[in-house]
Amino acid sequence: MALMPHAPVRKGILAALVALVITLPNAVFAAGPLGLPDAPPATDATRLTITWLGVATLLFDDGDTQFLIDGFFSRPSQDSLTSQDDAARIAPEIDQIERQIERLGLQRLAAITPVHSHFDHAMDLGVIAKRTNAAVLGSESTANIARGAGVAEERIQVLEGDAGTYNFGAFEIVLIRSAHAPLVDGGPPIPGSIERPLVPPAALTDWKEGGSYSVVVRHPAGSALVQGSAGFVPGALDAIEADVVLLGIGGLNLLGKEHTARYWAEIVEAVAPRCVVPIHWDNFWQPFGTIVLASQETLDAFAWFDAGKAGDAGPALLAPQFGVGMDLFGPRCGGGGTDS
Repeated sequence: MALMPHAPVRKGILAALVALVITLPNAVFAAGPLGLPDAPPATDATRLTITWLGVATLLFDDGDTQFLIDGFFSRPSQDSLTSQDDAARIAPEIDQIERQIERLGLQRLAAITPVHSHFDHAMDLGVIAKRTNAAVLGSESTANIARGAGVAEERIQVLEGDAGTYNFGAFEIVLIRSAHAPLVDGGPPIPGSIERPLVPPAALTDWKEGGSYSVVVRHPAGSALVQGSAGFVPGALDAIEADVVLLGIGGLNLLGKEHTARYWAEIVEAVAPRCVVPIHWDNFWQPFGTIVLASQETLDAFAWFDAGKAGDAGPALLAPQFGVGMDLFGPRCGGGGTDS
């Protein structure tokens, strides 16, 4: 989470959250804030596109079926977080969500899953699911967000156990229990579970973490691992392979070089991708589509990644461009689908 520490905040969890991100005021980069080569854009020949839409929101589309990670289109104001009023409440921005559903053509959306249930990942999913008739996959906390938006129970699939597999069109989706980046007292910000249907508007702290997931997306065109938060469960991905990793890097600068090295080993080295695309590095208090680096220190992680790589043998690091479909399974990255 990325909060701007320019105003008084109430003590406790929100005060801790405010300390997690140091934004660059008014520093909107025209292009290339990560200093990495751009990920290759999709072409008419691309069989599976992945489009980054800020934070950890990712749209997978093969032309027949769409699958959405997170779906966070709303952007609550910073005042909602920096207020000293305990009654400060946030809610999905319905008009914005409907605009994005239309703009992205989400009529073929089969399913949504958030990487965990914090507001910057899961707040909008119930509204999106209800308007597109998409299934919702995830924890009981995620289910209670969907229920609060009025999603029909038959459209909600709660993960039982440490892993679950779901099929939609040509996609196979695997959820594997993981861990949030340990940013507050060795654990996640806003810990705990959402125990009942969550009906917005609600306090930011009502969107509790509720369990985090690694999401494996398999398709005949190739495979991807989405790790939305910079935490890990040791050994959890040892049996997983992926062509591409979409890697959450928010907070790594706060967690340090040692944690970053272990994170790289447990996520990237474990699945041996051909390329890595960083996500969750932008300041989500900006309007949707305005991409601002959340913290200059975020870039420290890239030096730490390079230090952990074995010479030139590691995967390529490529930058996503907001709203631009990527071809991550061609010769520059990923590659080698299972059929011709």
